[in-house]
Amino acid sequence: MTRRILTVTLNPAIDVTYRVDVLRPGETVRVPDVRSRAGGKGVNVAAVVRRLGGESLVLALTTTRTPDEFRDGLDGLGLAHRLVPALPAVRRTVAVVTRADGTTMLQENGFPAGETAEAGIFAALRAELSAGAGAVVISGSVPEGLGADVPARLVRLCGRHDVPVIADVSGAALREAAGSGAVLMPNEDELKELAGSGAEACQDLVAAGAPAVVATAGPDGATAVTARGAWRARPAEVVTGNPAGAGDAAAAALAVHLSAGGVSEVDWPVALADVVATSAAAVLRPVAGEIDVAARERWIRAVEVERIR
Repeated sequence: MTRRILTVTLNPAIDVTYRVDVLRPGETVRVPDVRSRAGGKGVNVAAVVRRLGGESLVLALTTTRTPDEFRDGLDGLGLAHRLVPALPAVRRTVAVVTRADGTTMLQENGFPAGETAEAGIFAALRAELSAGAGAVVISGSVPEGLGADVPARLVRLCGRHDVPVIADVSGAALREAAGSGAVLMPNEDELKELAGSGAEACQDLVAAGAPAVVATAGPDGATAVTARGAWRARPAEVVTGNPAGAGDAAAAALAVHLSAGGVSEVDWPVALADVVATSAAAVLRPVAGEIDVAARERWIRAVEVERIR
């Protein structure tokens, strides 16, 4: 049975998507299609969990100012949330999408978190864990004002409640999380920076204590490595569109499997096929946090999964 999934977003965003015919640097470009929504990786995960039929709750920092566009955006999406006001403002990200050139991402770093941010997010997570959770996903960047060790410490808090955690973070935060007990979900570049390339690098991370590593490779699929084995999955077909939320959709799919019983109970070939199919289904949608449900259902049965160890 799938239990409630909590997502943690320390550096939320207002995600703006511009769809244009042609992007010409140095020229004025008119934008016929604009979409804006509350975002950040954890918000995208929570939205996809809901599309998969699960229950989710967004834990996030937000602005101390009013009106709060981020809070209003979550309400507009119908996503349950528990927010900690600790940022001077919420950053914006802009995805410029063209048919010919794909997606160009413009991402603000975000604003420094206030001194109440750390205590506030720990208190919020502690309360929601006590209320019951099947899995937690900690994803995205860490704003200035919080240490890179905060995601790892949040993972350890979840561990004290026996709740499995996915850490989809990068850089120094990923290095800290690698020894925290979280299931790691790096992309190719993040994996290479942390431990090297390929399944061997994932195996090294598992040997060092990670319960599982799921390395995503965009259009080439994903690899899952646990103490029980390793598998590689490839998409059923080539997909073009907006890849901005594909990794978040992958994390949502894996979280649903983890929430049903933890790492030891996951059927990893089935879960990996779901990760790849759900990720590809996100590429078909114009904004992050959405998936093409019909395509996902079709592709889950067609994804090729092979055991590599």
